[in-house]
Amino acid sequence: MPAVDSVAAEEWDYLDIDVLKPARSSRVCMTCQHFRYEVGRQCVTLLTCPIHQGLIPQGEHLIRRCSRWVPRREVAMGWCPEAA
Repeated sequence: MPAVDSVAAEEWDYLDIDVLKPARSSRVCMTCQHFRYEVGRQCVTLLTCPIHQGLIPQGEHLIRRCSRWVPRREVAMGWCPEAA
């Protein structure tokens, strides 16, 4: 998957309320393989989802997830699978 361009990510809209569902487990946006965060032009942290090409509202990454949640690769395969 190509790296997310921070300029393009700043121009994305926030995700609709229907995309993110409440979660009461560790399966939240922050623990998803696709979750990214960046610093915008005005030094504001942007929480992004390249799959949905949208911004995640602050705090929602800790309590919500979407239907395309995937476990982080580091957890599934170990910290550095390339070295094995």
